[in-house]
Amino acid sequence: MINDDKITELVDALNICQSFKFGTYTLSSGKSSSYYLDLRLIQSYPEYYKIIIDSYINLIKNIGVDSFDYICGIATAGLIFSIPVSISLGKPHVYIRKSKKNYGREQNLEGNLKANSRVLLIDDIFTTGSSLIDGFNIIHDSGGKVSSAVVLIDRLETSHSIFNSLNMNLSSVANIIDIANFLFSKSIIDDKQKNMILSNVID
Repeated sequence: MINDDKITELVDALNICQSFKFGTYTLSSGKSSSYYLDLRLIQSYPEYYKIIIDSYINLIKNIGVDSFDYICGIATAGLIFSIPVSISLGKPHVYIRKSKKNYGREQNLEGNLKANSRVLLIDDIFTTGSSLIDGFNIIHDSGGKVSSAVVLIDRLETSHSIFNSLNMNLSSVANIIDIANFLFSKSIIDDKQKNMILSNVID
């Protein structure tokens, strides 16, 4: 897990970019939530955008850059991070569309993926895992192989065991408990807001 200095850097970036929203939200997964993390805002703050990209890169280096051939972003928020990461690591990039286009080649996968290539999936947040599972299946159907996926934040609302049958490992830069505790310790959020975040975490 991310060390104290890095989580300070990460959470400061998220806070300055105003990524945390409290209220009643419907997430892309369809779940209802008392808070929302808008990581799309980060791209508008270059200094903090770089901090987030570097966090992904450090995590991926720990996994092993030689363990995959391609990086695949999950549209749309995942692309904000997957493209600069692929450029920094010198890895070819493809991405999964949110929905299959009904023109041109009418496909879900964009880019030139060579058969039998090893692919690392990148998304922004892990909530239910549905987008990662869809990505896994699309890569598999396109002739690629996925063994690992990375996200910036794990909301800890779904067990990683959902990936067991796929033999896919999920890694995150940080989890929501560490982030909530840090925000509370710095008086950035109050006790009520902290509990709103933690109420979504599975046992």
